[in-house]
Amino acid sequence: MKWNSIRTKVLAALAACLVLGVGGTLTLLHYSFARNSQALAAESVSGAQRLFQILEARETSKMTAVSETLLTNPQVRDAFAAKDRSRLLELTAPLYAKLKAEGITNWMFHTPEPGMSVFLRLHNPQKFGDQLNRFMDKEVVRTHSMVTGNELAKAGFAVRILRPFYDSHGTLTGYVELGEELGRFIRDMKSQTGDDYGLLLSKKFVDRQFWADSSAVWKRRDNWNDNPSFVVADKTSSRENLIQFQGELTAPAGQGKVLERFSQGDSVFVRGFFPIYDAANNTVGAMFVVRDISSVYLAMRNTQNLLVIVSVAALLIGAVLVLTLLNRLVFRRLKHIIRVATRVVGGDYETAIRVGSNDEIGQFEQLFEQFRCVFVDLLANVPEFQEKK
Repeated sequence: MKWNSIRTKVLAALAACLVLGVGGTLTLLHYSFARNSQALAAESVSGAQRLFQILEARETSKMTAVSETLLTNPQVRDAFAAKDRSRLLELTAPLYAKLKAEGITNWMFHTPEPGMSVFLRLHNPQKFGDQLNRFMDKEVVRTHSMVTGNELAKAGFAVRILRPFYDSHGTLTGYVELGEELGRFIRDMKSQTGDDYGLLLSKKFVDRQFWADSSAVWKRRDNWNDNPSFVVADKTSSRENLIQFQGELTAPAGQGKVLERFSQGDSVFVRGFFPIYDAANNTVGAMFVVRDISSVYLAMRNTQNLLVIVSVAALLIGAVLVLTLLNRLVFRRLKHIIRVATRVVGGDYETAIRVGSNDEIGQFEQLFEQFRCVFVDLLANVPEFQEKK
């Protein structure tokens, strides 16, 4: 094969088209998958945020209903008004066992201002008397109406309600507080979406020693040093490196943030988070969201392989068709013209050029045949011209 021949140049052009076609297909598929994975991550984060808000509102409504029942119970009201801790515990302990099974893990009665303190802690009756000076405590004292919101304690984060408690004469006797740990939310969310979640808490709001002590009590690894700015309080996956990243829990106000796509073994994931605020509107943590997109990735890979095979096959078939047409319509006829011209030069004046069609090559064949005839006539008359001289 001659490197300067038209056939070689056409073959090179077709090979370049093949490479560009396959490369373009792969690039387009990669771009499409990147956009789809980004969209899946954004949908996971926004969907998780909406679901979290729904669960938050549901649990707040449930705790409000429980507190309404307590307010109408004369025995509970009288025991609290008399500051009879033993009697109050006796009356409320059976109910607390049922509420705990439904997720209400915190239940407390507080003495009124001034000197507001814990009178009875149903989830830890032996501990009482500690002074209260949290944001929600100040708000309920200021407004004397129910306050709701998330609040982060030393090593726990819960959605809470805090409301005034009155005796049968309408006199303020203190406050009742109910709370549900947000760690329970993530399991409800996982059961509904199939995604994995992690509750991240900012270290600014978590006491280091209390975190170490609680880790020892609950026999969990002390993960304080995993990240400089936050700790993982709870998660739905047992894989240590699934719910983690290096960075700050910063995102646009009221919105989530999509992070990078990553792989573990044969699995592919997208992840992001949305901020969680306390009752004072401080960003005290974030809900980390991880979605497994392995099935989407596998489908994309299968589609990519299929499109590559189809593209290569189509381009090869097209190349074969182009070469066949060029050979039939151009190269074979040009070869015939060259063979006839060579014979004419060699003295064979009888071989004529066959005109195959009226296309461009056919017009060239016709012109060359006319030129051959003129050339042959001219050579035949050369002796006569010489005699006249």
